[in-house]
Amino acid sequence: MSERSRVGSGPIVENEPSGGFLMNFKLAILAAAAIGAATTAQAADLAKKAPAAANYVKVCDTFGAGFFYIPGSDTCLKISGLVRAEYYVGGKSEAWNGGSWSGKSNGQAGGATGNYRQNNGIGTFARGEIDIDARTSTEFGLLRSFIALQADLASGKNTVATLDKGFIQFGGLTAGHAQSFFDFWTGYSIGNYETAHSDTSTNLLAYTFSFGNGISATLSIEDPTTGGRRVTGTGFSYYTNVTPFNIVSPTTAASVAYGGARAPDFIANLAVDQAWGKAQVSAALHEDYGSVSGDKYGYAFLGGVQINLPALGAGDKLALQAAYAKGAVAYVFAGNDGGAYDFSVVNASLKQSDAWSITGALTHNWTKKLSSTIELGYASFNSGLSTAGFGGSKVDDFSQLDVQGNLAWTPVTGLTVIGEVEYRKIDYSWSGAKDKDAVLGILRVQRDF
Repeated sequence: MSERSRVGSGPIVENEPSGGFLMNFKLAILAAAAIGAATTAQAADLAKKAPAAANYVKVCDTFGAGFFYIPGSDTCLKISGLVRAEYYVGGKSEAWNGGSWSGKSNGQAGGATGNYRQNNGIGTFARGEIDIDARTSTEFGLLRSFIALQADLASGKNTVATLDKGFIQFGGLTAGHAQSFFDFWTGYSIGNYETAHSDTSTNLLAYTFSFGNGISATLSIEDPTTGGRRVTGTGFSYYTNVTPFNIVSPTTAASVAYGGARAPDFIANLAVDQAWGKAQVSAALHEDYGSVSGDKYGYAFLGGVQINLPALGAGDKLALQAAYAKGAVAYVFAGNDGGAYDFSVVNASLKQSDAWSITGALTHNWTKKLSSTIELGYASFNSGLSTAGFGGSKVDDFSQLDVQGNLAWTPVTGLTVIGEVEYRKIDYSWSGAKDKDAVLGILRVQRDF
Protein backbone atom coordinates (compact mmCIF):
# COMPACT_ATOMS: atom_id res chain seq x y z
CA MET A 1 0.00 0.00 0.00
CA SER A 2 1.26 3.38 -1.11
CA GLU A 3 2.26 5.95 1.39
CA ARG A 4 -0.36 8.28 0.05
CA SER A 5 -3.18 5.81 0.67
CA ARG A 6 -1.98 5.57 4.33
CA VAL A 7 -2.44 9.27 4.89
CA GLY A 8 -5.39 9.80 2.56
CA SER A 9 -8.79 11.10 3.50
CA GLY A 10 -10.62 7.77 3.14
CA PRO A 11 -10.97 5.14 5.78
CA ILE A 12 -8.17 2.72 5.90
CA VAL A 13 -8.58 -0.45 7.86
CA GLU A 14 -4.91 -0.92 8.59
CA ASN A 15 -4.74 2.52 10.28
CA GLU A 16 -7.46 1.69 12.96
CA PRO A 17 -4.98 1.39 15.84
CA SER A 18 -3.71 4.91 15.16
CA GLY A 19 -7.27 6.28 15.39
CA GLY A 20 -7.80 4.49 18.80
CA PHE A 21 -4.61 5.99 20.17
CA LEU A 22 -5.84 9.48 19.33
CA MET A 23 -9.13 8.74 21.03
CA ASN A 24 -7.39 7.46 24.15
CA PHE A 25 -5.09 10.46 24.19
CA LYS A 26 -8.08 12.77 24.13
CA LEU A 27 -9.73 10.83 26.92
CA ALA A 28 -6.51 11.02 28.97
CA ILE A 29 -6.38 14.77 28.55
CA LEU A 30 -10.02 15.08 29.61
CA ALA A 31 -9.40 12.82 32.64
CA ALA A 32 -6.33 14.81 33.64
CA ALA A 33 -8.34 18.00 33.37
CA ALA A 34 -11.11 16.49 35.50
CA ILE A 35 -8.62 15.29 38.11
CA GLY A 36 -6.96 18.69 38.11
CA ALA A 37 -10.30 20.38 38.62
CA ALA A 38 -11.21 17.99 41.41
CA THR A 39 -7.83 18.50 43.06
CA THR A 40 -8.26 22.26 42.87
CA ALA A 41 -11.74 22.02 44.39
CA GLN A 42 -10.48 19.70 47.14
CA ALA A 43 -7.59 22.05 47.88
CA ALA A 44 -10.08 24.90 48.13
CA ASP A 45 -12.17 22.86 50.58
CA LEU A 46 -9.08 22.04 52.64
CA ALA A 47 -8.15 25.70 52.70
CA LYS A 48 -11.62 26.52 54.02
CA LYS A 49 -11.42 23.80 56.73
CA ALA A 50 -7.87 24.60 57.90
CA PRO A 51 -7.75 25.43 61.66
CA ALA A 52 -7.16 28.97 62.78
CA ALA A 53 -3.72 29.99 63.88
CA ALA A 54 -2.82 28.87 67.41
CA ASN A 55 -3.92 31.27 70.17
CA TYR A 56 -0.82 31.30 72.31
CA VAL A 57 -0.96 32.08 76.04
CA LYS A 58 -0.44 35.78 76.70
CA VAL A 59 1.10 37.37 79.77
CA CYS A 60 -1.31 39.32 81.98
CA ASP A 61 0.48 42.09 83.84
CA THR A 62 -2.66 43.73 85.24
CA PHE A 63 -2.40 41.92 88.59
CA GLY A 64 1.36 41.54 88.91
CA ALA A 65 3.93 38.93 87.97
CA GLY A 66 3.02 35.33 87.21
CA PHE A 67 -0.45 35.87 85.71
CA PHE A 68 -1.45 34.83 82.19
CA TYR A 69 -4.68 35.02 80.21
CA ILE A 70 -6.73 31.85 79.98
CA PRO A 71 -6.95 31.36 76.17
CA GLY A 72 -10.24 32.60 74.78
CA SER A 73 -11.15 34.61 77.89
CA ASP A 74 -10.40 37.86 79.69
CA THR A 75 -9.59 36.03 82.95
CA CYS A 76 -6.05 36.11 84.29
CA LEU A 77 -4.73 33.01 86.05
CA LYS A 78 -1.77 32.39 88.34
CA ILE A 79 -0.63 28.96 89.51
CA SER A 80 1.82 28.81 92.39
CA GLY A 81 2.60 26.66 95.40
CA LEU A 82 5.25 25.29 97.69
CA VAL A 83 6.93 22.13 98.96
CA ARG A 84 8.00 22.12 102.61
CA ALA A 85 10.06 19.73 104.74
CA GLU A 86 10.49 20.20 108.50
CA TYR A 87 12.47 18.37 111.15
CA TYR A 88 11.86 18.72 114.90
CA VAL A 89 13.85 17.86 117.98
CA GLY A 90 13.24 18.80 121.61
CA GLY A 91 10.76 18.83 124.45
CA LYS A 92 7.42 18.70 122.70
CA SER A 93 6.49 16.05 125.26
CA GLU A 94 5.68 18.61 127.94
CA ALA A 95 4.88 22.10 126.73
CA TRP A 96 3.65 21.07 123.28
CA ASN A 97 1.02 18.38 123.66
CA GLY A 98 -1.61 19.74 121.31
CA GLY A 99 -3.83 20.99 124.10
CA SER A 100 -4.67 17.48 125.28
CA TRP A 101 -5.79 17.31 128.88
CA SER A 102 -4.29 13.84 129.13
CA GLY A 103 -0.86 15.42 128.80
CA LYS A 104 -1.32 17.84 131.71
CA SER A 105 0.15 15.95 134.64
CA ASN A 106 -1.01 18.59 137.08
CA GLY A 107 -2.85 16.61 139.74
CA GLN A 108 -6.35 17.53 138.63
CA ALA A 109 -9.20 15.37 139.85
CA GLY A 110 -11.56 13.29 137.75
CA GLY A 111 -8.94 10.99 136.24
CA ALA A 112 -7.25 13.43 133.83
CA THR A 113 -3.73 12.31 134.74
CA GLY A 114 -0.50 12.97 132.88
CA ASN A 115 1.23 10.79 130.32
CA TYR A 116 4.10 12.87 128.96
CA ARG A 117 6.04 9.87 127.69
CA GLN A 118 3.36 9.05 125.17
CA ASN A 119 4.70 11.94 123.08
CA ASN A 120 7.71 11.89 120.75
CA GLY A 121 10.90 13.91 121.24
CA ILE A 122 11.65 14.04 117.51
CA GLY A 123 9.44 14.47 114.48
CA THR A 124 9.20 15.28 110.79
CA PHE A 125 6.66 17.08 108.66
CA ALA A 126 6.08 17.47 104.91
CA ARG A 127 3.64 19.66 103.02
CA GLY A 128 2.72 20.15 99.39
CA GLU A 129 0.54 23.11 98.42
CA ILE A 130 -0.99 24.28 95.16
CA ASP A 131 -2.49 27.78 94.87
CA ILE A 132 -4.77 28.82 92.01
CA ASP A 133 -5.69 32.49 91.64
CA ALA A 134 -8.15 33.58 88.91
CA ARG A 135 -8.97 37.28 88.44
CA THR A 136 -11.20 39.22 86.08
CA SER A 137 -11.76 42.97 85.90
CA THR A 138 -15.47 43.82 85.70
CA GLU A 139 -17.57 46.98 85.69
CA PHE A 140 -18.40 46.25 89.34
CA GLY A 141 -14.79 45.75 90.40
CA LEU A 142 -12.50 42.75 90.72
CA LEU A 143 -13.94 39.24 90.38
CA ARG A 144 -11.54 36.81 91.99
CA SER A 145 -11.57 33.14 92.95
CA PHE A 146 -8.74 31.65 94.98
CA ILE A 147 -7.97 28.05 95.98
CA ALA A 148 -5.15 26.80 98.24
CA LEU A 149 -4.96 23.01 98.54
CA GLN A 150 -2.61 21.42 101.06
CA ALA A 151 -1.53 17.84 101.72
CA ASP A 152 0.37 17.23 104.98
CA LEU A 153 2.20 14.21 106.36
CA ALA A 154 3.60 14.28 109.91
CA SER A 155 5.41 11.66 111.96
CA GLY A 156 3.07 8.89 113.04
CA LYS A 157 0.13 10.36 111.12
CA ASN A 158 -1.72 9.62 107.90
CA THR A 159 -1.63 12.05 105.00
CA VAL A 160 -4.14 14.84 105.54
CA ALA A 161 -5.48 16.83 102.58
CA THR A 162 -7.15 20.12 103.43
CA LEU A 163 -8.72 23.13 101.78
CA ASP A 164 -6.66 25.87 103.38
CA LYS A 165 -8.39 28.59 101.36
CA GLY A 166 -11.26 28.56 98.90
CA PHE A 167 -13.14 31.80 98.38
CA ILE A 168 -14.73 34.18 95.87
CA GLN A 169 -14.28 37.95 95.92
CA PHE A 170 -16.55 40.26 93.95
CA GLY A 171 -16.02 43.93 94.57
CA GLY A 172 -16.13 44.20 98.37
CA LEU A 173 -17.80 40.80 98.88
CA THR A 174 -15.86 37.76 100.17
CA ALA A 175 -17.57 34.36 100.36
CA GLY A 176 -16.05 30.97 101.15
CA HIS A 177 -13.23 29.60 103.31
CA ALA A 178 -10.82 32.44 104.07
CA GLN A 179 -8.70 34.00 106.80
CA SER A 180 -10.85 35.34 109.62
CA PHE A 181 -11.32 39.09 109.36
CA PHE A 182 -10.65 39.29 113.09
CA ASP A 183 -7.04 38.24 112.56
CA PHE A 184 -4.26 40.72 111.89
CA TRP A 185 -0.67 39.78 112.62
CA THR A 186 -0.20 36.00 112.69
CA GLY A 187 3.50 35.69 113.47
CA TYR A 188 6.84 35.84 111.67
CA SER A 189 8.26 32.62 113.13
CA ILE A 190 7.81 29.36 111.24
CA GLY A 191 6.62 27.17 114.11
CA ASN A 192 2.94 26.49 114.76
CA TYR A 193 3.45 26.57 118.51
CA GLU A 194 3.46 30.30 119.26
CA THR A 195 -0.17 30.54 120.29
CA ALA A 196 -0.57 33.99 121.84
CA HIS A 197 -2.45 35.25 118.78
CA SER A 198 -5.35 34.20 116.57
CA ASP A 199 -4.59 32.59 113.21
CA THR A 200 -7.70 30.95 111.76
CA SER A 201 -9.22 30.17 108.36
CA THR A 202 -12.97 29.59 108.47
CA ASN A 203 -16.13 29.65 106.36
CA LEU A 204 -17.44 33.19 106.17
CA LEU A 205 -19.48 35.80 104.33
CA ALA A 206 -18.04 39.30 104.53
CA TYR A 207 -18.17 42.73 102.94
CA THR A 208 -15.29 45.21 102.91
CA PHE A 209 -15.87 48.95 102.53
CA SER A 210 -12.88 50.75 100.99
CA PHE A 211 -12.56 54.45 101.81
CA GLY A 212 -9.38 55.17 99.86
CA ASN A 213 -5.85 55.93 101.01
CA GLY A 214 -5.51 52.34 102.27
CA ILE A 215 -8.34 52.64 104.81
CA SER A 216 -11.07 49.98 104.97
CA ALA A 217 -13.71 48.47 107.24
CA THR A 218 -15.11 44.94 107.12
CA LEU A 219 -18.22 43.25 108.51
CA SER A 220 -18.06 39.45 108.54
CA ILE A 221 -20.33 36.56 109.51
CA GLU A 222 -18.15 33.54 110.35
CA ASP A 223 -18.77 29.87 111.14
CA PRO A 224 -17.48 29.11 114.68
CA THR A 225 -17.08 25.41 113.89
CA THR A 226 -14.92 25.37 110.73
CA GLY A 227 -11.85 27.24 111.95
CA GLY A 228 -10.14 24.36 113.73
CA ARG A 229 -9.36 26.47 116.81
CA ARG A 230 -12.79 28.00 117.25
CA VAL A 231 -14.79 24.84 117.50
CA THR A 232 -17.66 24.85 119.95
CA GLY A 233 -17.18 22.01 122.38
CA THR A 234 -14.13 23.25 124.28
CA GLY A 235 -16.15 24.12 127.36
CA PHE A 236 -15.91 21.93 130.45
CA SER A 237 -18.50 21.18 133.12
CA TYR A 238 -17.80 21.60 136.81
CA TYR A 239 -20.03 20.57 139.68
CA THR A 240 -19.67 21.91 143.22
CA ASN A 241 -22.28 19.66 144.76
CA VAL A 242 -19.73 16.93 145.44
CA THR A 243 -16.86 16.81 147.93
CA PRO A 244 -14.08 17.23 147.16
CA PHE A 245 -14.47 19.46 144.12
CA ASN A 246 -14.73 17.29 141.01
CA ILE A 247 -13.73 17.96 137.42
CA VAL A 248 -15.42 15.57 135.03
CA SER A 249 -13.40 13.92 132.27
CA PRO A 250 -12.81 15.92 129.07
CA THR A 251 -15.04 13.72 126.90
CA THR A 252 -17.95 13.90 129.30
CA ALA A 253 -17.34 17.56 129.99
CA ALA A 254 -17.41 18.62 126.36
CA SER A 255 -20.68 16.79 125.73
CA VAL A 256 -22.26 18.23 128.88
CA ALA A 257 -21.07 21.81 128.54
CA TYR A 258 -21.58 22.83 124.91
CA GLY A 259 -25.03 22.64 123.40
CA GLY A 260 -23.72 23.21 119.89
CA ALA A 261 -23.44 26.11 117.46
CA ARG A 262 -26.68 28.09 117.34
CA ALA A 263 -25.41 31.36 115.89
CA PRO A 264 -22.48 32.52 113.75
CA ASP A 265 -19.68 34.70 115.05
CA PHE A 266 -20.00 38.36 114.11
CA ILE A 267 -16.77 40.19 113.23
CA ALA A 268 -15.97 43.83 112.53
CA ASN A 269 -12.63 45.48 111.82
CA LEU A 270 -11.14 48.81 110.83
CA ALA A 271 -7.82 48.65 109.00
CA VAL A 272 -5.23 50.92 107.40
CA ASP A 273 -2.46 49.80 105.02
CA GLN A 274 -0.05 52.49 103.83
CA ALA A 275 3.60 53.01 102.97
CA TRP A 276 4.67 53.29 106.63
CA GLY A 277 3.04 49.95 107.52
CA LYS A 278 -0.40 48.82 108.58
CA ALA A 279 -2.68 48.64 111.62
CA GLN A 280 -6.01 47.09 112.58
CA VAL A 281 -8.57 47.00 115.37
CA SER A 282 -11.06 44.10 115.48
CA ALA A 283 -14.05 42.97 117.52
CA ALA A 284 -15.84 39.62 117.69
CA LEU A 285 -19.15 38.44 119.15
CA HIS A 286 -19.42 34.71 119.92
CA GLU A 287 -22.30 32.72 121.42
CA ASP A 288 -21.63 30.29 124.29
CA TYR A 289 -24.57 27.91 124.18
CA GLY A 290 -24.65 25.55 127.16
CA SER A 291 -26.52 22.29 126.90
CA VAL A 292 -27.93 22.61 130.42
CA SER A 293 -27.29 26.25 131.25
CA GLY A 294 -28.83 28.52 128.66
CA ASP A 295 -26.53 30.80 126.69
CA LYS A 296 -24.43 33.94 126.91
CA TYR A 297 -22.57 35.95 124.33
CA GLY A 298 -18.81 36.17 124.57
CA TYR A 299 -16.68 38.80 122.91
CA ALA A 300 -13.12 39.62 121.91
CA PHE A 301 -11.10 42.69 120.95
CA LEU A 302 -7.79 43.04 119.12
CA GLY A 303 -5.45 45.89 118.27
CA GLY A 304 -2.27 45.55 116.25
CA VAL A 305 0.30 47.51 114.28
CA GLN A 306 3.10 46.55 111.89
CA ILE A 307 5.71 49.22 111.13
CA ASN A 308 8.16 49.11 108.23
CA LEU A 309 11.74 49.95 109.24
CA PRO A 310 13.65 50.78 106.05
CA ALA A 311 16.24 52.69 108.09
CA LEU A 312 17.36 49.36 109.59
CA GLY A 313 17.24 47.48 106.30
CA ALA A 314 15.09 46.76 103.28
CA GLY A 315 12.15 44.60 104.35
CA ASP A 316 12.73 45.10 108.09
CA LYS A 317 9.56 45.40 110.18
CA LEU A 318 8.27 45.49 113.74
CA ALA A 319 4.92 44.09 114.89
CA LEU A 320 3.00 44.62 118.14
CA GLN A 321 -0.42 43.20 119.00
CA ALA A 322 -2.71 42.76 122.00
CA ALA A 323 -6.02 40.93 122.45
CA TYR A 324 -8.65 40.33 125.13
CA ALA A 325 -11.57 37.90 125.18
CA LYS A 326 -14.34 36.80 127.51
CA GLY A 327 -16.23 33.63 126.60
CA ALA A 328 -14.34 33.51 123.28
CA VAL A 329 -10.76 32.68 124.25
CA ALA A 330 -9.85 31.14 120.87
CA TYR A 331 -9.61 34.72 119.60
CA VAL A 332 -6.62 35.08 121.95
CA PHE A 333 -5.06 31.61 121.57
CA ALA A 334 -4.31 30.10 118.16
CA GLY A 335 -3.72 26.80 119.98
CA ASN A 336 -4.72 25.36 123.31
CA ASP A 337 -1.73 23.74 124.97
CA GLY A 338 -2.56 25.11 128.39
CA GLY A 339 -6.14 23.84 128.43
CA ALA A 340 -8.13 27.06 127.91
CA TYR A 341 -11.89 26.90 127.32
CA ASP A 342 -14.68 29.38 126.64
CA PHE A 343 -16.87 28.58 129.62
CA SER A 344 -17.68 26.13 132.38
CA VAL A 345 -20.98 24.96 133.83
CA VAL A 346 -21.27 25.27 137.59
CA ASN A 347 -24.45 23.82 139.11
CA ALA A 348 -26.24 24.23 135.76
CA SER A 349 -25.08 27.85 135.48
CA LEU A 350 -22.84 28.98 132.62
CA LYS A 351 -19.68 30.79 133.73
CA GLN A 352 -17.48 32.40 131.07
CA SER A 353 -13.69 32.39 131.11
CA ASP A 354 -11.50 35.26 130.00
CA ALA A 355 -8.02 35.60 128.50
CA TRP A 356 -5.62 38.23 127.23
CA SER A 357 -2.37 38.26 125.29
CA ILE A 358 0.35 40.56 124.05
CA THR A 359 2.83 39.69 121.30
CA GLY A 360 5.63 41.36 119.40
CA ALA A 361 8.26 40.54 116.79
CA LEU A 362 11.12 42.06 114.83
CA THR A 363 12.39 40.89 111.44
CA HIS A 364 15.79 42.08 110.19
CA ASN A 365 17.43 41.40 106.82
CA TRP A 366 21.20 41.19 107.28
CA THR A 367 21.80 40.75 103.56
CA LYS A 368 19.67 39.96 100.51
CA LYS A 369 20.08 36.28 101.32
CA LEU A 370 20.18 36.24 105.13
CA SER A 371 17.50 37.36 107.61
CA SER A 372 16.42 36.67 111.17
CA THR A 373 13.35 37.06 113.37
CA ILE A 374 12.77 37.21 117.10
CA GLU A 375 9.30 36.89 118.66
CA LEU A 376 7.90 37.17 122.15
CA GLY A 377 4.41 36.30 123.31
CA TYR A 378 2.67 36.25 126.68
CA ALA A 379 -0.88 35.08 127.38
CA SER A 380 -3.01 34.60 130.48
CA PHE A 381 -6.14 32.50 131.04
CA ASN A 382 -8.63 32.89 133.90
CA SER A 383 -11.46 30.38 134.37
CA GLY A 384 -13.10 32.39 137.14
CA LEU A 385 -13.39 29.21 139.24
CA SER A 386 -12.01 28.51 142.69
CA THR A 387 -12.67 25.84 145.31
CA ALA A 388 -11.59 24.67 148.71
CA GLY A 389 -10.97 21.30 147.10
CA PHE A 390 -7.75 22.76 145.70
CA GLY A 391 -6.70 24.77 148.74
CA GLY A 392 -8.85 27.75 147.79
CA SER A 393 -6.78 28.37 144.67
CA LYS A 394 -8.07 29.33 141.28
CA VAL A 395 -8.85 26.35 139.08
CA ASP A 396 -7.21 25.90 135.66
CA ASP A 397 -5.79 29.43 135.51
CA PHE A 398 -2.42 29.64 133.77
CA SER A 399 -0.03 31.97 132.02
CA GLN A 400 2.01 31.11 128.94
CA LEU A 401 5.33 32.53 127.74
CA ASP A 402 6.62 31.91 124.21
CA VAL A 403 9.97 33.01 122.76
CA GLN A 404 11.18 32.22 119.23
CA GLY A 405 14.26 33.10 117.23
CA ASN A 406 15.32 32.01 113.75
CA LEU A 407 17.85 32.51 110.99
CA ALA A 408 16.77 32.21 107.34
CA TRP A 409 19.00 31.70 104.30
CA THR A 410 17.75 32.16 100.73
CA PRO A 411 20.56 30.98 98.40
CA VAL A 412 18.42 31.37 95.28
CA THR A 413 15.01 32.83 94.58
CA GLY A 414 12.26 30.54 95.85
CA LEU A 415 14.42 28.34 98.10
CA THR A 416 14.65 29.07 101.84
CA VAL A 417 16.37 27.18 104.64
CA ILE A 418 15.40 28.20 108.19
CA GLY A 419 16.69 27.13 111.57
CA GLU A 420 14.53 28.08 114.56
CA VAL A 421 14.58 27.60 118.33
CA GLU A 422 11.43 27.99 120.43
CA TYR A 423 10.94 28.09 124.17
CA ARG A 424 7.62 27.73 125.99
CA LYS A 425 6.70 27.89 129.66
CA ILE A 426 3.21 27.26 131.01
CA ASP A 427 2.73 28.34 134.63
CA TYR A 428 -0.40 27.02 136.40
CA SER A 429 -1.79 29.18 139.19
CA TRP A 430 -3.72 26.56 141.10
CA SER A 431 -2.51 24.35 143.90
CA GLY A 432 -1.17 20.94 142.89
CA ALA A 433 -0.64 21.86 139.25
CA LYS A 434 2.66 20.99 137.60
CA ASP A 435 4.17 23.74 135.48
CA LYS A 436 5.57 22.86 132.06
CA ASP A 437 8.39 24.17 129.94
CA ALA A 438 10.29 22.93 126.91
CA VAL A 439 12.71 23.89 124.14
CA LEU A 440 12.00 22.93 120.54
CA GLY A 441 14.35 23.08 117.53
CA ILE A 442 13.04 23.24 113.95
CA LEU A 443 14.80 22.96 110.59
CA ARG A 444 12.73 23.90 107.53
CA VAL A 445 13.60 23.56 103.85
CA GLN A 446 11.03 25.16 101.55
CA ARG A 447 10.72 25.75 97.81
CA ASP A 448 8.15 28.32 96.65
CA PHE A 449 7.16 28.50 92.99
